[in-house]
Amino acid sequence: MDRCVSMRADNESPRKISRDDTGGRRLNVVSLFSGAGGLDVGLAAAGFDLLFENDINSYCCKTLEAAGKILPQMKDAEIVCGDIKNISGTRILQHVRALGKEVDLLAGGPPCQAFSVFGNRKGREDARGQMVDEYFRILGEIAPPAFVFENVFGLLTVQNGEVFKLVKEKLAHPTDTLEYDIRVFRLNAVDYGVPQFRDRIIIIGSRLGTNVTDIPKVAFVNPKEGQLRYRTVRDGLRNLPPPNARSPSIHTGRVHGDAVIHRYDAMEPGARDVHTRINRLDLDRPSFTIICGSEHSGGKGHVHPTEPREVTPRESARMQTFPDWWPFYGVGRHAIRQVGNAVPALLAFAIGNEIRSQIFGLKKIAFKRGVRFLGQEHLFQ
Repeated sequence: MDRCVSMRADNESPRKISRDDTGGRRLNVVSLFSGAGGLDVGLAAAGFDLLFENDINSYCCKTLEAAGKILPQMKDAEIVCGDIKNISGTRILQHVRALGKEVDLLAGGPPCQAFSVFGNRKGREDARGQMVDEYFRILGEIAPPAFVFENVFGLLTVQNGEVFKLVKEKLAHPTDTLEYDIRVFRLNAVDYGVPQFRDRIIIIGSRLGTNVTDIPKVAFVNPKEGQLRYRTVRDGLRNLPPPNARSPSIHTGRVHGDAVIHRYDAMEPGARDVHTRINRLDLDRPSFTIICGSEHSGGKGHVHPTEPREVTPRESARMQTFPDWWPFYGVGRHAIRQVGNAVPALLAFAIGNEIRSQIFGLKKIAFKRGVRFLGQEHLFQ
């Protein structure tokens, strides 16, 4: 039976998180293509309140609903499960204004499979690629002061760059009368404390006369002047109980036959399995990019660094810097796909923090405070 499992112990719940823990005024965000909420919880850590969230996947929606019962920053969020084509900006604004609030930020990453180097790269010819048009539409209808648009780096080269050019044009001018100053960043999550190599395109737009000019890295390969080294798989898995110890669902791995176990056991760290085309993690290096896997094959994670098995969804969630108290609805492939499609929470925190500071002029939240909010202290022990 599908169910929601948070794998949460008393000392792992959100510690003293309140709606007023960041200082200064709260900022409000509307989230589209929310998935399991990686971008959303990272923005919450950066001082944003979630007022509206949407996804077409029912498992993701139930994950968000469960998270909203834990996280105060989501308590006012209306979670609408369904096709974004059926949601209007007017509908979103009605809910926001009923709360006596205004939208400060639109956030989201339309489905990336159409643009990913791991997919068929059909771009806007793929129905999933056409979801970017819905982002443009909502942006034009609610006209927020700022937005953040996230996608895979493969977006840069689809159809010889023509798709990316169009995306930039539409984000800068979603309507004839609405104009945004946009800035494009290519970021790798590993540079922001995430124990994973994950290359992404971030586009930030503002119509307030100020915009984000830089998203400073916090981690480098060689530590100096107090900067952090890259976080590794060892850091990511630190203090995580063995599978099945406390959470019988998303911390349960796939069952392998003897032949697969023997093959995985013989793999060196960093090697790729020729049959499953997944890599074995190396304890002393950041993780390979976490992938969602195929819906038809059931999804899969990388091979565990010290055991002859694939990692569990919860272990992959650690590489995505989801808090251990973050719930995921469903089992097996449902959890794997939610984790694999997400924005790493620490990366989202870094982005949100710069939007907070450089666009809205509010004091930045200390990195250590964001780490504590997201329950990522194990990465820095």
